[in-house]
Amino acid sequence: MRRKYLLASCLTASIIILTGCASLQKPIGPLEIFVPHHLDSESQDVKYVPKIESFVIILDSSASMEDEFTGTVNKGHPKFTVAKDILTRMNNTLPEIDINSALVTFGHGFFKPLDKTFIVYELTKHSRGILENALNGATTPQGCSPAGDAIKDARNLLLTSGGQNAVILVSDGEQLIGSPLSKAQDLKEMYGDRICLYTIFVGNTAEGEEALRELAREVKCGFSVTVDEIASSDNMVDFVEKVFLTAVPKQVSDIDSDGDGVYDKDDECPDTPKGAIVDSRGCWVVKGVTFDYKKWDIKEAFNSNLSNIVDILQKNPDMSIRIEGHTDNIGSMKYNIDLSQKRAQAVKNYLVEKGINESRVSVMGFGFKKPIAPNDTEEGRALNRRAEIVPIK
Repeated sequence: MRRKYLLASCLTASIIILTGCASLQKPIGPLEIFVPHHLDSESQDVKYVPKIESFVIILDSSASMEDEFTGTVNKGHPKFTVAKDILTRMNNTLPEIDINSALVTFGHGFFKPLDKTFIVYELTKHSRGILENALNGATTPQGCSPAGDAIKDARNLLLTSGGQNAVILVSDGEQLIGSPLSKAQDLKEMYGDRICLYTIFVGNTAEGEEALRELAREVKCGFSVTVDEIASSDNMVDFVEKVFLTAVPKQVSDIDSDGDGVYDKDDECPDTPKGAIVDSRGCWVVKGVTFDYKKWDIKEAFNSNLSNIVDILQKNPDMSIRIEGHTDNIGSMKYNIDLSQKRAQAVKNYLVEKGINESRVSVMGFGFKKPIAPNDTEEGRALNRRAEIVPIK
C-alpha cells in the first residue's frame, strides 16, 4: 500500500511539473553577485583547522524546488537555483583544508519513481572544484521528497569516516517522506557525539521551515538556518566557521599583517599596499627592473612590471609614493647619488607618461648607501642597481 502511495505521489508531482513547463515563464535576472571572504588569507591573525573529518550534503531535488523563491536573496529564482547558489557561496568561503565530502540528491520524478535518491559523488577528499562541478550538473527538480532515504544514504556514506562528521540538508521542507525523523534518530544512534546535522531552509512556508528545525533538534547537535540568514559574506563566514572550522591563533612568526607574503618577523617594509610586488624583505620594488652599469634607462622588457605600480596607484587615488634609486659601490658617492637620482626619475617619468599625476610621485637617490646584496660579486652589484617604492601617508 505504501509503495502504491509513493508511486502515486511521484506521478502526481511529475504531472504538475510537466504541465507547468508548458506555461510561459517571466524573465529572471542574473543571480546576485557574491564576494567571499578568503579565510585562508595570509593577512589573518588566525589559521583554521578542520573540526570535522567528513561532511555529506543532501540537496532537495524534488518537484517543489522548481517553484519561485519568495524570500530575499535571489527572489524570483527557482528554489533549486537558490539552493545551489547558497552551497556555492559556502564552497567558495570554505578554505582549502584536509576534509572529505559527498553529495546526495533526492526526488527524481515519474521516469525514475523508485530511484528515490542519487549519490552524485561518494565520500572523497574535498575540493572546491569537485563540489562546483557536481552542483553545475545537478538534475532538474522532479518528483516527491524522500528526505529520509537521503539521510540513510548519508549515514552509510560516513561509515568510512572515523572522526567528527556533519550532514548538511538543503531543502524547502515540503512534504518530506521516507520517515526523515526516524532516519535522523538512526543517524544519531550510529554516530553519537560524532555527528551534527545542519539544515538550510530554502522555502516559502512556515511548515517547511519548522520541519527542518525539527530534524536538526532530533540529532541534538547542529542547528537550522534560512538561506537569507547566511547569504551575506559575513554571515556565510560565521556559518562556515561553526560547521567546519576551529580557529587557532597564529604564532607571531606566522602573521603577515599586510598580506604581502612575507611574515611580520621578516618584513622590513610593513604596510605595503594590497597587490604590491615585494622582494624577500617585504619591500615594494620595481620587480625585475635593474639597471645596467652607469645606466638609468628603463628597458622595454620591464614595462609589464612597472604597470603593476600604475595599477595600484590608479586603485588608490589618495596614495602618494616616493621612488628611491640605488646603485652598486663602483665610483664615488657623489657620482652614485646623481646616478641613483636619475634612476628614480626614470621610473617617475614612466608613471607620469601612463597618466599618474606627477605631484603624487617624489624621487630620492641613495647611491650605494643601502645595498641589499654584497658588492663583491657581479650578481650582488646587479641586485643593488635597483629602484624601490615607498608609500607616503
